[in-house]
Amino acid sequence: MTFGRPDTSTNLLPARFCFAQTLALLLLGLAPLPMGWGKVRDVLESTRSLELNRADRESSSAGYYEGLIGGGEGLQNGRNELALRLMGKPTEWVRFNAANVMNPLPDGDFLQNELKPNVRKMIFGQPFTTNSHGMRDREYTKEKPEGTFRIAVLGSSMDMGWGIGTEETYVNLLEDWLNAHAAKRGLNRRFEVLNFAVAAYSPLQRLEAYRRKAREFHPDMVIYSATMLDTRLMEIHLCDLFRGHSDLGFDFVRSTIVSAGLSDEDLRTDQEDRLVHKEIVKQKLRDKYWPLYDEALGELAAECRAENVALTCIIIPRVGKADAPAARAETVARLKGIAAHHAIPLFDLSGTFDGRDAARFEIASWDDHPNALGHHRLFLGLSRGLVGNPELYELMFLSRPNSTSTRGNLDSTD
Repeated sequence: MTFGRPDTSTNLLPARFCFAQTLALLLLGLAPLPMGWGKVRDVLESTRSLELNRADRESSSAGYYEGLIGGGEGLQNGRNELALRLMGKPTEWVRFNAANVMNPLPDGDFLQNELKPNVRKMIFGQPFTTNSHGMRDREYTKEKPEGTFRIAVLGSSMDMGWGIGTEETYVNLLEDWLNAHAAKRGLNRRFEVLNFAVAAYSPLQRLEAYRRKAREFHPDMVIYSATMLDTRLMEIHLCDLFRGHSDLGFDFVRSTIVSAGLSDEDLRTDQEDRLVHKEIVKQKLRDKYWPLYDEALGELAAECRAENVALTCIIIPRVGKADAPAARAETVARLKGIAAHHAIPLFDLSGTFDGRDAARFEIASWDDHPNALGHHRLFLGLSRGLVGNPELYELMFLSRPNSTSTRGNLDSTD
């Protein structure tokens, strides 16, 4: 109660509730704006718009993935959560790090984390399973069966399949189609498409996943999946390596850190292992991510060729305007240039969802990962690309697994 003034708090409660309710409806776009609120309307529309400018898109994406893997800090992460709530995200919708499907690796490990083996649980009403090797996939033996053609997929959350059932991923759809096509041709051949993708894995982690895991399964082909968020994932990964005082894994990464002029002071951490000068670190590395990407894909290409393994790249989009043509153009051009630099066939699937209702293909209005229907469209695009590439088609359906006779021309681009 306020001295010298009547207590109107009780009378104000309905008004305050009405104001809060109206404000919420305005933010969600469900109520009309009063006359003269043109500027407010502009602000609200820009807040709701998915077609953000580049800096905003990258900041939003970084916050999402930092939250996805548990690396988000402070107020920005809270703001992202509030935005998701306003978009209708239910409280039971958990972030990836809260789903309890990951194993953190020992301090200093370059991969940092990996999927737990033998996971059997429901997430968002969909079965999330992993096999005994910690892959979001069916069960496979490490030793390749006779007469089997193996394809290893390296990627991140879009390829792993977040928010959909294990059997609905484009990876498993591709395996089913390859086997059906082989049977239709009367071939005595079995195809296995092994999914080594892990949510938020950067291009550097995908390279390490090939070295440490995929090659042990003796693949005949590797499909490397790229996204429009890869440089942001690389930034997050490197900053986490610095925070954990981890080994940088590759000589080309170490030399890049030196050329960026990062000092011991720049990389200093506080008592909670947070980078004290994180913004300085990010600024000094900003123009290094694409050269690092080029080096990483070059290393993968060299290793695959040395081991007589075919390598191809695909570009996988998110659903909606965040990866619309104008937004993705520069990144797609850079990815194509890097693939061409290393003579790697590339299938650009970035237009898979162009001109289509995003609500049909995303797992939720607050999460633009592709749903089961979205994965089916990605599978169709990839399978058509493989059929349309004579060298890869011959390798899969006309040559013997591990044969070297038909691989001489795989260095040419599609």
